[in-house]
Amino acid sequence: MLLKVKYCSIKKYIKLHSGFTYSEFIREVKNKFGLPDDAAQLHIFDETDTAVEEDILLELLEGNPDFCLTVRDSISDEDHSTPSSLTDTLSLSSSESDFRELGIPTGRNRSNKEDRSSSATKASVSEAAKEMVEKALLKKPGGEDILEEYKSENSLKHRTRRQLVNILASDMTESHGRIPSRQQKEKYALGIITLFPTLKDPFSPKGYV
Repeated sequence: MLLKVKYCSIKKYIKLHSGFTYSEFIREVKNKFGLPDDAAQLHIFDETDTAVEEDILLELLEGNPDFCLTVRDSISDEDHSTPSSLTDTLSLSSSESDFRELGIPTGRNRSNKEDRSSSATKASVSEAAKEMVEKALLKKPGGEDILEEYKSENSLKHRTRRQLVNILASDMTESHGRIPSRQQKEKYALGIITLFPTLKDPFSPKGYV
């Protein structure tokens, strides 16, 4: 299995056997780029600059073998800038952290005037956002599994929520560039809670801000 990897602006192919482990990937990267075995911990990012963690690396590459992964010594190295800013943990009881993963503002100090709009307009906007998120999931590997899990469980597991974030962050940057506007981010957030109502934050006026 050939994989494309970028380190310090240099791209190279590395070769790994099918079903490789995370440690084997890291070891091969160090070997290919001449890094010492005791080098600082390496961090992996996909093409949308979303952090790729150990438990999803193999699954991600099996579904997207043409990805060029970026490896850095630090999460703050070089050109690391992402609307998703994936962190190590996701809340299982509230969707707020999920929206933060996508770079969606979660402040709750907006005025009542800003939140007011007609029911008809809200319904129309919500439906459009829902369709956008659903289409994004249906065209990406693993998206249908997310929809099926929610349909059967009326909820999403920790791992599935992270996959949802990765897919939508990827779609957002593909559609709107590396720095989407606040309005674009909030449309994705609205789409998430409309398509997956149980992810709605019960303590915020809109369910996500």
